[in-house]
Amino acid sequence: MSRGDPHFRLRIPEDLKREIETAARANSRTITSEVVYRLEQSFARSPTNKGGLVEEIEAIRVRLAYVQDLLQKQELSTSSQKHENPKET
Repeated sequence: MSRGDPHFRLRIPEDLKREIETAARANSRTITSEVVYRLEQSFARSPTNKGGLVEEIEAIRVRLAYVQDLLQKQELSTSSQKHENPKET
């Protein structure tokens, strides 16, 4: 953002202002940057932004496939170890 960007006056409850200030400090952002970031995130996840939702769903699908692959490998590894080292009774 630049100083040439439009200014926007906004009244918000004091407790919300404190939350924004706390979040801005925690994220090493200015208050303005924190508010802009959160607004952008809310619009990116908006039901009217179908492209963003499709991308998010695809990313989740890829992560799920990765986790399923890891679980399958773990199961195969555990199964083969049981067959190689049967417990002695």
